[in-house]
Amino acid sequence: MSDDSSTDFAEISLMVGSAFAFTNVPRNLLIVSVIISILGISALTVEPILLDNSDWKPVEAKIIETDVSCCWCDEVGFLGGGCEVDGNYPEVYFSWEIDGDSYSSWDYILFPPNLSSRSSANNWLDNRGFSPGANVTGYVNPEDNSEAVLVKQSWLEIAWHNGNALLSLPLLFCNGIPILIFVLARRFESFVPKERRKRYKLHRVSNNSWTTPDEAKELQAEARSAWLKKKQGSLSEEEWEELSSMAEYMDADSKDIEGGKNQFTLLLDGKKEIEIKVRSQGDLIQKISNIESDSFIMYLEDSKLKGRQLEFNFLGDKDGDDYLQIRELIADEEIRSEDINVEKNFGRIPSFIKEAMDNANSDDNWWGES
Repeated sequence: MSDDSSTDFAEISLMVGSAFAFTNVPRNLLIVSVIISILGISALTVEPILLDNSDWKPVEAKIIETDVSCCWCDEVGFLGGGCEVDGNYPEVYFSWEIDGDSYSSWDYILFPPNLSSRSSANNWLDNRGFSPGANVTGYVNPEDNSEAVLVKQSWLEIAWHNGNALLSLPLLFCNGIPILIFVLARRFESFVPKERRKRYKLHRVSNNSWTTPDEAKELQAEARSAWLKKKQGSLSEEEWEELSSMAEYMDADSKDIEGGKNQFTLLLDGKKEIEIKVRSQGDLIQKISNIESDSFIMYLEDSKLKGRQLEFNFLGDKDGDDYLQIRELIADEEIRSEDINVEKNFGRIPSFIKEAMDNANSDDNWWGES
């Protein structure tokens, strides 16, 4: 595995594993996935099992006519009705007799082969002794003498021919993601002492919204910190900064707003004021990220334009990455400003905001010191 692939997987582990650790989501997701797979595969298996004729009884049959057809229509399965064209399907018309009653049929096989050419189809017939006038062994349905075939097919062969086996594969593979989430989550849980490991149910916020309990978020943050310390020696400086920034952003969701403030006023495009209520630093970042305006101000103090504030300006694309400028001001005086690469250093955004809030809650005029 390349270094880039290793880093990508580390990012996935951090984002997925730690986000679901200490919750009941991985277990429940895996259970639901397995149940869906079992039900789906069972449904796809019913048809082949019912069509299985491998236990039909031998009967003497006579070939009346053979041919090669360009098309074949599935009329025997639950999903029947579809037709295949532009092929080379061997055809056999045969007869048999049981208890003095005579029967005949073209249905010598449930799913005939589609061969590469007409001559190949004729060779297929000849190799099995299917030629007009020949006596061959057929197989009759022990429960219905009017049904017979010349070629038996087991349910596994039928499942392959009618495509049910291929349809079953996605049902198996769909368990891959739940299994990965389960394994990654349990891996992160191992970084917390066993006696402190707990799994919490998500709290319902609204009909379509759920949130992780604060206790679980604190454990997740602790596990992320321990995981990063273990990974530090195997990462380059750039990779370490990227993962640390990502972890810092995720940790913000478990941290209260500095000073206990949970409501902020935003000025959009210098015109419209809106109020936002937040539960945590992470919730604040999320709501700021959802602002559609390219430029807005967040007031950190009740004095608004006369007090401390943060100005956000989306700078757009630079060398393939999106950039955000954040300025910290007191009234019209700029205290500091940073252009942040949103793609590679997103975690710097909550750090900058937290530092500004710390400054707003401090009585020291640190910006005026020499």
